[in-house]
Amino acid sequence: MRPPAFAALLLPLAACAINPAGPATPGSPAAEEAAAVGRLAERAEAVRALAHELTSLVDESRRRVDDGRSTPEAEAEQMRALVARIEAENAALQAELQALEERAHTAAGDPAWPQSPDPKR
Repeated sequence: MRPPAFAALLLPLAACAINPAGPATPGSPAAEEAAAVGRLAERAEAVRALAHELTSLVDESRRRVDDGRSTPEAEAEQMRALVARIEAENAALQAELQALEERAHTAAGDPAWPQSPDPKR
């Protein structure tokens, strides 16, 4: 191998050594996307918490109906309202996730994005 070719192989390794790993520079696109991922994680946790609340509501509703303190219809209505909130939060989460994915593919210059169904199937 000739020396110039060998130097070309070492250049990417040297670049990695010069740029240390760590948090993104504040205000950079990477920092903004890291913050977006953090917001997505918070929203996902909120959806998870609502789903847990629904599970608890089912148990509580069963006890209230069994004890005669409520009717199945009233309890079902509470559950429907909570399910609607969960669906709305999840739809917003999925939209944000899709936007993040699109930004990542666009920033990377992904030539295969957006993906389309295989017409052969």
